[in-house]
Amino acid sequence: MSDTYDVVVKNGFVIYPDKTLRADIGIKGGTISKIDAPDTLKGDKIIDADGMYVLPGLIDPHTHPVYLDNMRDLSKTGLWGGVTTVVHYAYAKPGQSQLQIIKDWKAEGESTAYADFALHGGLFETIKQADEIPACFKEGVTSYKMFMSYAKLGWMTDDYALTKAMDFIGREGGMAALHAENGLAIDYIQDKLLAEKADITERFLETSPALAEAEAIFRATYLGRLMHCPVYIPHISSEEAMKVVRFLKSENYPIIAETCPQYLAQTWDELKKLGPLGKVGPAIKHKSDQDFLWDSIQNGLIDTIGSDHAPKPKKVDDDFFKAPYGTPEIETLLVNVWDEGVNRGRITPNDVARITSENTAKIMGLYPRKGRLDVGSDADIVVFDPKKEWTISGDNQHTNAEYSIFAGHKVMGRVSSVLSRGKVVIENEEFKGEAGHGTFLPTNTGQWFKENYTF
Repeated sequence: MSDTYDVVVKNGFVIYPDKTLRADIGIKGGTISKIDAPDTLKGDKIIDADGMYVLPGLIDPHTHPVYLDNMRDLSKTGLWGGVTTVVHYAYAKPGQSQLQIIKDWKAEGESTAYADFALHGGLFETIKQADEIPACFKEGVTSYKMFMSYAKLGWMTDDYALTKAMDFIGREGGMAALHAENGLAIDYIQDKLLAEKADITERFLETSPALAEAEAIFRATYLGRLMHCPVYIPHISSEEAMKVVRFLKSENYPIIAETCPQYLAQTWDELKKLGPLGKVGPAIKHKSDQDFLWDSIQNGLIDTIGSDHAPKPKKVDDDFFKAPYGTPEIETLLVNVWDEGVNRGRITPNDVARITSENTAKIMGLYPRKGRLDVGSDADIVVFDPKKEWTISGDNQHTNAEYSIFAGHKVMGRVSSVLSRGKVVIENEEFKGEAGHGTFLPTNTGQWFKENYTF
């Protein structure tokens, strides 16, 4: 007599970076128990994926649950977009304890989150907070973000403090994540434009130059190599930056490159009419930058994609210079990558599985529990309908932000069903998740580098 599974996802095209199978997936106890020929497995619950793609749940390595969406809300809007694991930046502002912030966020996430989560640290007063890094590693947090920009806000980590933090992180076996822009050069440019009473909206890209991004990536990676500390560069926005990444990788420097869907699906020329709503840092740049980023995904220079989900309260007619950086992005991550990538022939569905899930799981040390649809892995599954056409709007997103920079974009492809550790959380456009279902995932960010680099 054949086994009956808790849930069976039937007849879908199961996507891996290296292959595609038409298969049934049988789930027991929250994990994948069997993968077999289509229409062969029996289950108490059946998800019919006929004609659809079955993807590993997305892992978003770049989220900020401190603005309009908290940890509970962010995990919910993420699930609507097929993101089953989120990695939040747990920022410790000046005067705060990084260790205490991590403990507080772990407790909040485990009591309120709908989806599994991990944490990066985030150092704003690096010279002092770096001393807590060894204790924070014991809490399961092995990556730490610092800003090489925003000096006037008091957020910038100078090279002395950066070297100190990298020394701690490297010795503990983690990685440093850097907002890589030359902050002092950018502050000078902003001050110069303000003194000229320039139209900041029109000249916004001057305040986030590709050369400032490229220089900071180069400097960060060299300092990391000096201190035996791998680096992770989030939200890469430009061709100039990727040329530096290409050189560094050719020299076997330990660097991970992330970009975001906003850089792949928008240009500043298109966004300018939205004013402050399109203000992100680094800035969204030109079509030539967008094309180079897609080329870098195709050739493997870009390792992963994060949303940089940072929904902040702002309106089109706000003062552009004073408006905060950030936009809501997590729910449209998959559909934008799919529509701009797969539907336009730039990448394959297999590439989507690689850059939105498997690579990210490996980078964060969560693989093979997360990132791939294999027996024994968590049953984090997205059933994606490639034929569903719809139009993105602020109204059909589930973030607490009331806008989307993609509003009005007609896209082909939509999430149909989502499972988180075997629990059906989205089905037929109905949310079935439970707050507190999410669990904290300790990371091991040194694992990827030990396997791929020699210091």
